[in-house]
Amino acid sequence: MAYTAEINRSTPTCFLFLIDHSTSMVDPIMGVPGNPQKARFVADALNKVIQSLVVSASKDVDVRRYYQIGVLGYGFGVTSLLGGDLQGQDLAWIDDIYKNPLRIEERIKKESDGAGGVIEVTRKFPVWVDPVSRGQTPMCAALERAISILIPWVEEHPQSYPPTVINLTDGESNDGDPRIPAETLKSLATADGNTILLTVHASSNQFAQQIFFPYSDADLPDRASRKMFEMSSSLPVQMCRTAQELLGIDLSESAKGLVYNADIAGIVQALEIGTRPGNLR
Repeated sequence: MAYTAEINRSTPTCFLFLIDHSTSMVDPIMGVPGNPQKARFVADALNKVIQSLVVSASKDVDVRRYYQIGVLGYGFGVTSLLGGDLQGQDLAWIDDIYKNPLRIEERIKKESDGAGGVIEVTRKFPVWVDPVSRGQTPMCAALERAISILIPWVEEHPQSYPPTVINLTDGESNDGDPRIPAETLKSLATADGNTILLTVHASSNQFAQQIFFPYSDADLPDRASRKMFEMSSSLPVQMCRTAQELLGIDLSESAKGLVYNADIAGIVQALEIGTRPGNLR
C-alpha cells in the first residue's frame, strides 16, 4: 500500500491514542527510583505530542483541520479522555483540541543562557490528558473501541492517509488475546493504505534490553512481547525513514511498529515517529 496521500483539509488523517491506565503505571520509568511515574510521563509526552500536532496544523493564525484526534484510556473500562466541551467525544478536530485543554499550567524549564550556564524559564504547558494508574489492562476492549471509532472514519475519508493508532502500555492484556482485534483494526483501510497500529511498551525494568522496531521476534523475551510484535503494523516507508533519522540506526524494510521496554527517550521518539507523516501540505 502506498501511504502517500497528501494530508490537507480535504483529505485529513486521524491519530488515535490508547493509554494503559493499569495500576502498574504508577511505577517509575525503567524501574529507577526518582524517574517519573510511567503514567505521569506518558501523559506529559502525549500532551507535548498533541501540542506538536497543533503547531504542525497551524498556518498563519489558523489551526487547520488536517487531523482528527482521539485519546482513550483503558483501566476500569475504556473511556475517552478529551475534556471541556469535547467531553464524551471519541474524536475531535485539531482546532477544537487546541481550544479545549483541561487547563494551562506554568512549568519551569531549564535552558541554556548562551554563555555556558543554565537559567530557569517559565513556560505555558497545555494539558489535555492527566495521568491515571488504577485498574487492569483491558487492551482487547480498547482495540475493539478503536475499531468502532475508525470504521465510520475510513468510510467518510476514503482517499485520506489512513489512521494511525498508538497503543502505550506496560503490560499484557487481561481480557483476551489482543492480536485478534488488532488484526481487525489493521484491516480497516482507505485507498491509501491500511490503518497503522504502533505499540509502545513502557518498561519497569532498568536492566531490560530496549528494542526499537524489530523485524523479527527473535530477541523478544516472552510470549507477551511476541504478541505485541504480531499485533503491530509494519512501518510504512516514510515512517521507517523518520525512525532512522531520529534514532540514527538502520532499519529493515520489514521493521514492525514496536518499541519494547522503552525508556523516557524511547517513548518520546516513538510518539514523534508515529505522528510525523511526511506528506503534510
